[in-house]
Amino acid sequence: MNHCTPAWLVGLLHELPTDPSVAYAGESPVFGCNYIVCGECGAEVRHADHRSITSNYPPPAPTLEALYDSSDPASSPLLDAASLHRDSRAYFCRCNWASVDLGGMKSVGDVDAPWGCGGHPGPGEERPATEARRQGGAVAPPVAAPVRSAPALSVVRPAVPPAVTPPVAAPVPPAATGPKIRLTYGRGVNPEFSTASELRDSLLASYPAAAFFGAPVVELGGENLVSAWGWVVQLIRMRSDWWPAIGVALQHAVTDGGDLARTAFADLLADFRDSLVLLPWTAPVAASLPDVRARSSGTGWGAPDLRLESIVRDQTKYIDQVKATAAEAELLGYGNGGKVIAGPLTSETELRALLDQTAQAGQFPDGDKGPWSWLGFELRTNEAWVRSAFVQIASSIDAADEPQVFALLDWLSEEQDLWRLQPLLAGWDKRPPAWAKTAASHKPKGWKRTIRSSHWPEVQTLGDVVHQALARAETQQAMPPVMDLPPLFA
Repeated sequence: MNHCTPAWLVGLLHELPTDPSVAYAGESPVFGCNYIVCGECGAEVRHADHRSITSNYPPPAPTLEALYDSSDPASSPLLDAASLHRDSRAYFCRCNWASVDLGGMKSVGDVDAPWGCGGHPGPGEERPATEARRQGGAVAPPVAAPVRSAPALSVVRPAVPPAVTPPVAAPVPPAATGPKIRLTYGRGVNPEFSTASELRDSLLASYPAAAFFGAPVVELGGENLVSAWGWVVQLIRMRSDWWPAIGVALQHAVTDGGDLARTAFADLLADFRDSLVLLPWTAPVAASLPDVRARSSGTGWGAPDLRLESIVRDQTKYIDQVKATAAEAELLGYGNGGKVIAGPLTSETELRALLDQTAQAGQFPDGDKGPWSWLGFELRTNEAWVRSAFVQIASSIDAADEPQVFALLDWLSEEQDLWRLQPLLAGWDKRPPAWAKTAASHKPKGWKRTIRSSHWPEVQTLGDVVHQALARAETQQAMPPVMDLPPLFA
């Protein structure tokens, strides 16, 4: 059996072969896997063309099974048939679903489902019968595909570290030509993009004054110069669903951009801790250009030689440390009087306890952080359960617990994956809780400051905060990642 490396889910603008023996092996153009199997329910994954899923979360099992067993799943109201999905494809098994919107593509490893390539028969082999799967029969889980090197570059992409597994993509956008993500960074560099290719182009346009300064830097005013690609960290922190698109865009920018792009890439990895979530995409680039050097290191990674090989070596060590200590949290400055809050972090119950302690303390470490700012790094680097557990916790906060309500509303100001909280915010906006009329400038007893979201424009009450956060969440939903570039490394 041959296995796709990797297996791709694709929209209608990409080929989905009908020949069961065809496996994707890293070549260009990318094409889809026609035999994806779920390792949990054992079903062969089906698809419906010109459709998308209607929620980031799968419906109850009986409902999803009915969709799976339907002779015409495309007609089901469970799937979104809006005209903007003319190039989209919805995928589903008996226990989960996903979609590729606007004709894009998505690695099976990037969806929140235990799916994988079930294998393609070689000469003299036959694919296992699939009818039993559609009738609920048992089947072995999908086989992990062997890692192969890309034709153009003999570099093997390392496995995704468990601590930074890319999460599920954002929900379906409401319009085919949705708005672009716009970031404010520095003089002449305020990127706008809606696809991976536009993100690549924004990267390559990010140092207009490089000839003057002799380096890929951006001027913030006076003599304040910053790394040309530092704005990428803003996107990393706000949109985990964009991580694969960022990684692939970086691969193309470094490949196409010459020496300036290589230096900008090294600076990005060396200067910003959050860049380590891109290791699955950046490590193979570094392996192909080990001697490219960063100009400095804001993290200390790569010292003393600042070579890409050394930077990624240190990032990998750091990830190992994060994984080794993931079961414990030590939150400096988040306790009363700036003391440490520490405790286990292995379950939703323990996460809830840490959130409660930091909410009650109401501290704002370093002046620009809020009581729950520590959560951001955990969401970016800890296991995927933290993301789903936080959504569950936020959705079940006691409306009478003022510190927790205020801590959550303050956290919204960081705008990290607000699309995940859209259902909660929409419910609050439609049926305002009792606290909605409370002044946003109110400060809970014992808190150090007022919530940061109270400074959003046109905010007077906590209900206004919810309304503004909902608008931001819906904007994120309207700007999902569009992967219109193939990865350059297998």
